[in-house]
Amino acid sequence: MIKKQILILEVNEQNYHVLRTLFEKNNIETSSVLNKEEFENIESKIEEYDLLLVNSHISYATVQEVVNLANFSVSLKLPIIYLDNSNEHSKVILQECFEHGVADYIKKPFDSKEIVFRIIYHSEQFLKLKEFKLRVDKLANLATIDQLSKSTSKMHMQAILKHKISYYNRYKVDTSVIYLSLLNVNKIVGSFGLEKGEKLISHFAKELKANIRESDVLARWAGSDFIILLTNTSIEAAEFIAKKLNTKLSTVEILPHVKPELAFGITTFSDGDELKDILDRAKYALGEAKKQTYGKIYIS
Repeated sequence: MIKKQILILEVNEQNYHVLRTLFEKNNIETSSVLNKEEFENIESKIEEYDLLLVNSHISYATVQEVVNLANFSVSLKLPIIYLDNSNEHSKVILQECFEHGVADYIKKPFDSKEIVFRIIYHSEQFLKLKEFKLRVDKLANLATIDQLSKSTSKMHMQAILKHKISYYNRYKVDTSVIYLSLLNVNKIVGSFGLEKGEKLISHFAKELKANIRESDVLARWAGSDFIILLTNTSIEAAEFIAKKLNTKLSTVEILPHVKPELAFGITTFSDGDELKDILDRAKYALGEAKKQTYGKIYIS
C-alpha cells in the first residue's frame, strides 16, 4: 500500500505529535504547519501531499486561505478535513467550511479509528482523481502532439489555424504559413527501411523547431511535410524566414552523412479566407517549389 502523505495545520507542536504517533501506526506520513510563516512557505510544496488536516482553532489561516492553498491546480484540489476539539463546536466555522467545499468536519469526542478511516477514504479518493487526471492529460497530449516529431499534431494545428483565421478577420494582423517538405525521406526509406526514415523525420523536426521563433507554431502535417504558422509576419518576412531556414538546415547532418533536401511553399492570410483556401494555396506553392532546381521556394 502506498503511504499517504498528509499535512497537518495545528496550533502547537504537542497536538501535532499526538496525531503523528497515531498516523504512523497506520502507514500515514505527516508534516506540520504551526504558525503563519510556515503556512506562507508551504505553498511551493503543497503538491507533495494527499490531504490537509486542520485544527479548527488555528489563528494564522482562515478557512478561505486553507481552501486556496488546497486549490493548487485547475482540476485538482486537496481534500481538507477540519478537526474541532472544543466541547461546543463553532457553527460559524462549520458553515464556512462546507460553504467553501471542505471535504469533512470531525467533532469531539474523537474516535481514533474513525479519524484514520476518514483520512484514508478522502486521500484515496484524491489519489484516484489524480491518477484519472494523469490519464486524461496523457490522452490530451496524444491528441495535440505528434508523437514522431514531438511537434503540434495535424488535428491540433487545424484548430489553431481556424482560430487564427478568425483573429485575422477581426484585427487584420499579418499572418503567413510556410508549408515545407523534407524531400529525401523516400530515398532513405527505400535504401535503409522505415525505421531510418522515421529517425530522419524526428531529427529534422528537432532541428527545425530549434531554428524557428518561439511565437511560431510548428506541426507535422503528413509524412515528411510540415507547416509553420507565422503570426505578425508579412509575406516578405515569411520568404526571408524560409530562405534563412533553407540555408541553416540544408547544412545540418540529421543522420550520418545525410543532410535535408527541402522545398518551401509560402502563402499569407487574405480577407474572406477559410482554412481550405489557405491550405490549398500553401499546397500549390509547395508543389511549384518542388519543381525548381535551386532554392525551391515559391509564394502563392
